[in-house]
Amino acid sequence: MFMKRHAIDARESALIGDFDRRRHSRHEGAGLVIEIEGQSFPVVDVSTGGISLRDLDRKIGDRFRLVLTRSGGLAGIATECQVVGKDGRLLRLSFTRPTLPLLRLVVAHVSTLTGVAPHLLKFE
Repeated sequence: MFMKRHAIDARESALIGDFDRRRHSRHEGAGLVIEIEGQSFPVVDVSTGGISLRDLDRKIGDRFRLVLTRSGGLAGIATECQVVGKDGRLLRLSFTRPTLPLLRLVVAHVSTLTGVAPHLLKFE
């Protein structure tokens, strides 16, 4: 049996207002750091879809490579990101080519924060 997706018309969308359009749950990024061109930035929040940072000067649509590392981790994971949003000093990045090692790092971090075993976390 197939489930129908419900389309939201413009009128319903206006009633809903400004909501979070992310497909993946956000979690606190404390303990995660990214490195770009020799500079380090703490991660504000993270999901299996991307991360948020502060004080990185990039434009919406920019694509670039970075290395994501957990505090105390031995090696970081290189990945490519795209800027998908800006809100003041906050920059939202989407992983353009998430790899299994990258997702494992994110899931291990979220597992530590939530206390939920990694095999119970759902990828969307």
